[in-house]
Amino acid sequence: MELSKVKLLRTIFLISFFYIILGKLSISYITMPEGIAIVWLPNAIILSTFLLRPKNEWLWYICTFLISEIVADLGTFTLIQSIQFGFINVFEGLMAVLLIQRFNKNTINFKNIKYLISFMFLALTLVPSITAILGALVYVTQIESQTNFLEFWRIWFFGDALGLLLLVPLIVLISQGKTFSFERIVRFDSIIMIFMTTILSLIIFSTEVKLVILPSTPMIFLLIFMWITYRKGIIFAMNLATIVICIVVYFTIHQRGPFSIFTPILNTLYLQEFIATLLVLILFFGVLLKEIKDKNILLLRSNFKLKKLSKNLEKRVNEKTKSLEDANEKLKLLATTDSLTEIYNRRFFDESLNNEIEKAQRYNSELSFMMFDIDFFKNINDTFGHNVGDAVLISLAKLIKENIRKIDIFSRIGGEEFAIILPNTNLNKTKELAIKLKDLVQNNTLLIDNQKIKITISIGLSTLDEENQTYNQILKTADTNLYEAKRNGRNIIVG
Repeated sequence: MELSKVKLLRTIFLISFFYIILGKLSISYITMPEGIAIVWLPNAIILSTFLLRPKNEWLWYICTFLISEIVADLGTFTLIQSIQFGFINVFEGLMAVLLIQRFNKNTINFKNIKYLISFMFLALTLVPSITAILGALVYVTQIESQTNFLEFWRIWFFGDALGLLLLVPLIVLISQGKTFSFERIVRFDSIIMIFMTTILSLIIFSTEVKLVILPSTPMIFLLIFMWITYRKGIIFAMNLATIVICIVVYFTIHQRGPFSIFTPILNTLYLQEFIATLLVLILFFGVLLKEIKDKNILLLRSNFKLKKLSKNLEKRVNEKTKSLEDANEKLKLLATTDSLTEIYNRRFFDESLNNEIEKAQRYNSELSFMMFDIDFFKNINDTFGHNVGDAVLISLAKLIKENIRKIDIFSRIGGEEFAIILPNTNLNKTKELAIKLKDLVQNNTLLIDNQKIKITISIGLSTLDEENQTYNQILKTADTNLYEAKRNGRNIIVG
């Protein structure tokens, strides 16, 4: 036998077994002494099967339901009545599942508010209200009773709706793998919840009530189960609610508790309304909490992604800013640095001299200035070439830079002409530095392209005083002294 057929037969057997068991349970233990069914459970098996199993198997299940109904009703109803009830129940399940699938595009999700509303409106309200008419007709035309058509209709409607409401969500959620672990049940808080709720329901529903109005005591379970659903979720709350419902039904059937003080019809209706309210509250509150939780999780994930994107964006902005700052620094360096000698250029020199003059005048501090150039530099270019001349300029700039202060501003202001701005320095100290630098250059031998080259420099000095107060005056004085040094034989200092 093919594996698929074996699986189908096994499913049919299980469905038939549970249908008969639930049918017998509903008839024998969930029925008032007058024969009024409080909850009809087998229809939950029908609707759950149609929801979960493929359509090509439905015909097998329909036959299974009809046979199971006959077996469940044996001893209580005639064969004709059992067949009629079976067709009505199957018709109810088929109508409900087709409408649910049509409105929800064949999706099954009892943790979605939209799906839950459609399930309650179609499967628990619209379809049972129609099939209850057929069921009530069977009762009033074929079964002797003092109950009228409207009362039969209400009881049938509530009984079917409660059975579906109690079991269908549980069956579907469990079949989809939405189960709770045994470890969660045996946790201390779970055991306390089960124990306290069970004890409270035994106390409330086993008490003999002698009142003329329905007490509000059972409504405390609505608050209790809101808290339980919030703490433990839908499935835990539904299972615990099943225990409470079994207790309340048992004691109500035995004429005890708050649902035993009126006529059998009213007792049944009040009990059904209580069960319906409790189950609807659990489902709606649980689904609403689940959707809020899912949206919060989605929001947290979105915030996490947004923060991650923000950090990445901030990182990229910082990188771009750093790149821009580096580029600006490079541009500034290029704009203020002589490309050959890598010391300051004429542009930076002009700005710096003006700034230093203004600063010295403002704070009444000393400022001196040194201008020098290489003696007979044209002969070096003519003899050795411009490459060697450039190397001489580079070597000289490096030598001078290593022997002056960091605050001194060293610039190349012409071809072989250099200048040093000396803040906080008087003329005497400037002369000492000039002598030091002149001697260093004179005693230094440059090795360029395996050629030994010696150079000297002529230096002109000036300082900020009464005669030299402006850029032009200071520069002109130093330039004049430099010209005088060259005219008097070079390799000397004038100033």
